[in-house]
This record gives sequence, C-alpha cells and structure tokens, in this order.
Amino acid sequence: MLDGDQDGEFCYWLLQKTVVQFPEVKVLITATDCNKRWLQEVIHFNVLAIVPRDSTVETFALAVNSAAMGMMFLPGDWRTTPEKDIKDLKSLSARQREILTMLAAGESNKEIGRALNISTGTVKAHLESLYRRLEVKNRTQAAMMLNISS
Repeated sequence: MLDGDQDGEFCYWLLQKTVVQFPEVKVLITATDCNKRWLQEVIHFNVLAIVPRDSTVETFALAVNSAAMGMMFLPGDWRTTPEKDIKDLKSLSARQREILTMLAAGESNKEIGRALNISTGTVKAHLESLYRRLEVKNRTQAAMMLNISS
C-alpha cells in the first residue's frame, strides 16, 4: 500500500523500483486527489487499486479484494481515457479488437482460439502485438484500457 499524497516523484520512483525488484507485488494506492495523467502512468507499475482517502470501509475492502484477485479498482470519477489511448485502440486491427473484447470478457487464450477458429499460439501472437501497440504489460491492463474507453 502506498500513500499517493506523498511527493509524486517519490511515489513514481518507488513504484519503478518495486516493479523491478518485486514484479509479483500488487500495489494499492490511497490518495485525496489524483492527477489523471499520473494515474495512467502508475497503472503500468502493477498498481491494481487506487482508493480515495474518504472512501467507506466497504469501498476500501472491495478495492483490497479486487487487487488480491488481480482485478483493477479505480474510482469512477478518476477514470479517464487520454486521447492517445483512444487513438491506440482505434489503430487495432479488427481481429485484435475482437480478441481484446473477448479478453476483457474474461475468456482464456484457449477459449478465444476455439471461438475464432485459430490456434492458441496465434492468439498469443495477437496478444503480444496488442500489448506492444497499447503499451501495456498484461491482460488486466489491456482489458482495463478497453473498459475505461467504453
């Protein structure tokens, strides 16, 4: 858990170090306010939850449980889709958009392959290309980018 109200540069530095030394660690940030550009940047450092300080106990518990399950938790009014992200999504091929939609729905590579009549190896190749194009590291981040833009 990280206090997002600390110096922004320090938080960014700490997140960079944490993701390199402990890549499996899931990070939860508490904050009073959130610079939306900063939010987009820190998501790339295994931040799975950002919780406003004035949240209820129930909301905080939901954020912790979501992060523990590998799901992202962001307050609704802090979600944004920068123009670059919208452009990145629009630049995907029809097949990549189809795969991303199925990924965001929770489908496994095997399920996606069966539904589209392609091998799991081809699904993986599409996903790797998709991750590079969207500048994300994993399925969760790719799915969140799609969900935030919708």
